[in-house]
Amino acid sequence: MNTHKLQFDGNRAAFTLVETLTVLALSAVLLTAVLQMYHRVRRDVSQLTGHLEDNRLTREILHKIAEDIDRLAAPGFDAKIQFRNKYDNGHNAAQLTLENNFYGKGNPPRQQLYERVIWQTTYDPFSESLILYRMHEGLNLEDKVLAAGSDVASGERLFIPITEGLTHFEVQSLMADEVSSAAWTSDTLPTAVRIGISFAPLEELPDGSIGVPEEAILYRSVAVDRSRFIAYEFIQRQLDVDDLDAADPNEADMDQAWDEDEFDEFDELDEDLDPDTEQDGNTRR
Repeated sequence: MNTHKLQFDGNRAAFTLVETLTVLALSAVLLTAVLQMYHRVRRDVSQLTGHLEDNRLTREILHKIAEDIDRLAAPGFDAKIQFRNKYDNGHNAAQLTLENNFYGKGNPPRQQLYERVIWQTTYDPFSESLILYRMHEGLNLEDKVLAAGSDVASGERLFIPITEGLTHFEVQSLMADEVSSAAWTSDTLPTAVRIGISFAPLEELPDGSIGVPEEAILYRSVAVDRSRFIAYEFIQRQLDVDDLDAADPNEADMDQAWDEDEFDEFDELDEDLDPDTEQDGNTRR
């Protein structure tokens, strides 16, 4: 049986224990710095993603409300928009009712409901926030299963929860330069409707009250009946032809644009700036 003995060369270069420990310490420091940077970037991305998600949900709700206003306030229908605002356990809550009617047969024709949508909030004591509901009823049902037949009675109102955690839901009407934020119960349509939604927590405002800061509320203004006729008057401006200069400045000759007096003024200015010119009786050399 052949045996082989390992022979080590004492003159061969190798890492010492101190060098090895130094490399391990530097690697640990570098790895710790990289991990800290990674966790910091991950935390910032998570916060940014959460902020975008909150805004995305708010924008989707505002967009859905705007779609309801555009559809129900269409021309050709007897449309009506009404809303009421109130404080519910320190939160700004509101109810927005959108409906349009048509006139059927009869003498005189009888008014009938074609479609109605209600957006409203209710305080939830468990989450200490508002729950947003949406109700849709009328002849034009969105759910065709309910239209074909189901266990739900046709005259029963179904309020579908849209989201929870709301802290501010406000509806305002815009008429010319006036903004109404209390209520709108008139049969006439406002020029526009302004909706404000926020998920931000309540805090003490500068005036001492408790509410949501204005910068934390996302608003959207929705025009009512965008196809309506808007009166526009063109006011023609009267120009006095005698006050206009007959010469075209684009066609003026640059050599003739300066008169002799202006050239004399520039010559005098050049002499004042010339270092070889006498100043105060002394001549610069």
